[in-house]
This record gives sequence, C-alpha cells and structure tokens, in this order.
Amino acid sequence: MTRRWFLGHGLLLLFSAAALLLCFENTDLDRLLARPFYDLALGDFPLRQHWLFAPVVYYGLKFAVLVGAVLAAAACLLGLSGRLPWLPRRNAALALLGMLLIPAAVAMLKLGTNRHCPWEIVEFGGFAPYLGLFAAMPADIVRGSCFPAAHAATGFMWLAGGLALHTHSPRLARRAIVGALLLGLLMGLTRQAQGGHFLSHTLWSAWLAWAISLGLAAALGVGRSSVASRPQHAGPDHRGVYQA
Repeated sequence: MTRRWFLGHGLLLLFSAAALLLCFENTDLDRLLARPFYDLALGDFPLRQHWLFAPVVYYGLKFAVLVGAVLAAAACLLGLSGRLPWLPRRNAALALLGMLLIPAAVAMLKLGTNRHCPWEIVEFGGFAPYLGLFAAMPADIVRGSCFPAAHAATGFMWLAGGLALHTHSPRLARRAIVGALLLGLLMGLTRQAQGGHFLSHTLWSAWLAWAISLGLAAALGVGRSSVASRPQHAGPDHRGVYQA
C-alpha cells in the first residue's frame, strides 16, 4: 500500500461523502425505501418482531459476529507478540484497533447526532419529525440515538481486518473486505426492514468504518517495510567473516 494508494482512497472517501450528502439530504430516498416495510393498517413495521428477523438475524447474527470478534482479537494478540508470520505486529494492531474503534465511534456519534429511527418518525407511527442530518431537532422532542447504524457497524468493523491482510495476500484482503461489506449491508438492511434504521444510517456506518480503517493503516504504517524487518543477506563483516 503506497502513498498514492492511500491518497486515492482518501479522495474516494471525500467523493463518497459528498455523494451521500447530496443523495440523502436533497431527496426523500430514505423514507421512500422505508415505506414498503411499513403497514399503515397495523401502524407498525410487521417484521419488527418477526421470528426470523428479530431473534435469528438480529440477535443471533450479532452474537455470532461478536464471538468471531473475540476469536479474531485473540489472533491479533498473537500477532502483536510476533507469533503469526502472516500477521505482522502493525497489521495485528490495525485489525484489533479497528474492531474496537469502529463500534466505539459509531456509539459516540449516536449520542451526538440526535437522529431518530424510522419507527420513531411521525409518518411511521412515531412522535418525531423527519429532519435532515444537520437540521436542529425541536427542543420538546425526545432525543434520538439512531444515526449511524450500530448494528451494521458490527459487520463493517471487519473492514479493518480485511485491510490488515493486504500485505500478506491482496487477494485474500479483497475477499475479506467484500465479505465485511456484505455482512454489514445484510445486518443494516435487515434492520431497515424492521424499521430500525434508514438506508443512509447503514451507508454512513460503512463510510465511517472504512475511514477509520484507512486512518489506522496510514498511522500505523501498515504495508511500509522497515529496516528491522528486512531479511539480512549473508555477507562479510568488517573482519571479513561471513555473517548469516
């Protein structure tokens, strides 16, 4: 991963952020995509308590992902100790910090953005008005804590692990990154069908996860060789004795 590679992905982040803002702050796409899942007669999202969506896909999948995260964290600790040749210390730190910082950043933003879930919006049987991302919420409305999507972030946090594999195998890294994107989208779209999130909440979680992953990789110097890590070739020392 060269400086040019990081610059390219940094520009991609800027363009994608602009695209998300233009798309969701200037259109009604979020509510348009939420309406098919809302039952006007019922006054609720039918899939909210569905036997498959609630206990299996929401709680079950999230539990499985968290168990996987514990196992991955154990592998990262081995990498930090130098016991895994395929996971150098910098890469292990990237994966471990990503799994910690991505959910933490999403949780902090949820506390500060004051955005509501679809089932809390008046149009969908709730109490709060639908407002843009930067609009001020009326003071008499209970604060919202739905943006960005935390459930999807537990899938997107694996983006850091995928990026950590890049120096070992770019092909494996690409597969892991695609897998993380698909997992996060599955978790986010499932929650959207339940009325728990708008699509923009999920996409912004993906954007944030990738931004944190890239920032960590750049800060840790992942992919940048160091003199200490380079193999030493046999050659004579100053006394003419060959060193292996």
